[in-house]
Amino acid sequence: MRFRYKCEGRSAGSIPGERSTDNNRTYPSIQIMNYYGKGKVRITLVTKNDPYKPHPHDLVGKDCRDGYYEAEFGPERRPLFFQNLGIRCVKKKEVKEAIILRISAGINPFNVPEQQLLDIEDCDLNVVRLCFQVFLPDEHGNFTTALPPIVSNPIYDNRAPNTAELRICRVNKNCGSVRGGDEIFLLCDKVQKDDIEVRFVLNDWEAKGIFSQADVHRQVAIVFRTPPYCRAIVEPVTVKMQLRRPSDQEVSESMDFRYLPDEKDAYGNKSKKQKTTLIFQKLLQDCVTSLRKQELSLWSQLEKQDSSKKNPTCFLMVQFYRKRPGLQEFQGKLNPTILLPGPSQMHCHITRQPCPPWSISLQAGHR
Repeated sequence: MRFRYKCEGRSAGSIPGERSTDNNRTYPSIQIMNYYGKGKVRITLVTKNDPYKPHPHDLVGKDCRDGYYEAEFGPERRPLFFQNLGIRCVKKKEVKEAIILRISAGINPFNVPEQQLLDIEDCDLNVVRLCFQVFLPDEHGNFTTALPPIVSNPIYDNRAPNTAELRICRVNKNCGSVRGGDEIFLLCDKVQKDDIEVRFVLNDWEAKGIFSQADVHRQVAIVFRTPPYCRAIVEPVTVKMQLRRPSDQEVSESMDFRYLPDEKDAYGNKSKKQKTTLIFQKLLQDCVTSLRKQELSLWSQLEKQDSSKKNPTCFLMVQFYRKRPGLQEFQGKLNPTILLPGPSQMHCHITRQPCPPWSISLQAGHR
C-alpha cells in the first residue's frame, strides 16, 4: 500500500489483508485461542528487523491516537478484524522526535533498551510491521494481563523505488534484429539502478537487456541493448519484454517486442517492392489488352477504305492512369507510334522509365 504524508490532506487508505484482491477484500485480523471473554487490543507499528523497535510512522484511523490503535472487544468478536487502518509517514527530520513520543507513551512492545531506540540510523522508512498486543482483565477487571506480542509480515510503501510496483511507460521502438544489439530507450516508474533488469521471455527462452548502472537515468529511464534471440528466424517472432526486480522477483506487465529476421531487408521493403511489381504487371496487361482492341478496330476501318485511298500509316494515342494510396493521381501518356498494315506484324514493347514511370508502344513493319 501507499504511505501518505500528513500534508497530502487525504485519507491514508486501508491496510489490506495478506490475501486481499480487488474482488475479495480482506483486512488484518487476529484470533485469540482458548479465550472467549472481554479484552483490549493495541496495534502499533514496529520496524522490519528484529529486535522490533517502535516505528516513527503513525497508524491512523478509527480508535487511533498518538500514532497507535487501542480498543476493547467483547466475546462476540471472533476473530478480530481491523478495517480502515492507514499508515501516515513522517519526514526524515521528524524521525527522532517521533521515537521520543513513542518512548514517553510507553510504546515499546518488545522492551528494546532506550539507547537502541534512539539509534535511528538503520530505520527503514519504506517498510513497517503491525504489532498486535492483547491485554486480558485481571480479577479487578483491569486489562493488565498481557499476552505475548505478535507481528505481521512486512508492509511496504509502494511509492518507494525498492518496493514500488514496476511499470514500463514507453519505449522508443518495439522491434529489432534477431542478432540483438539494438539500442532501446525505456521510460518507467522509479527503479533502483542496482536492483533492476530488462527481461525478454518466450516460453522456455529468457534473456536480459544489456546495460550498466550508469545507463539508468534519474531512476525513470533505462538505455539498453537488446539480447540476441536464441535461434535464426525467417519471419518476425514476438516475445515479451518486462522489468524485473531481482531482490523480490517482482515483475512488471509485459510489452510485446518483435525480433526481425537477419537480412538486409529486415523491415519488409523487398516484399513491398514485389507487391508493387505485381500491381505494375497487372496494369500493363490491362493496357496491352486495350491497345490490341484499338489496333484491331483501326485495322478494320482501314480494310473498309478504298484501296487507292488506303493510308497505310495511322497514329495511336493511349492514356492510362494509376492511383496509389496516399499519393496524388498522375497521368502517364504514350507517345504516338506508327501503325503499318498487318496485325500479325504488330509487336508490343513495354519499358519502365523514371519519368513518365511507364511507357508502352506498338510497333509494326513489313515482312
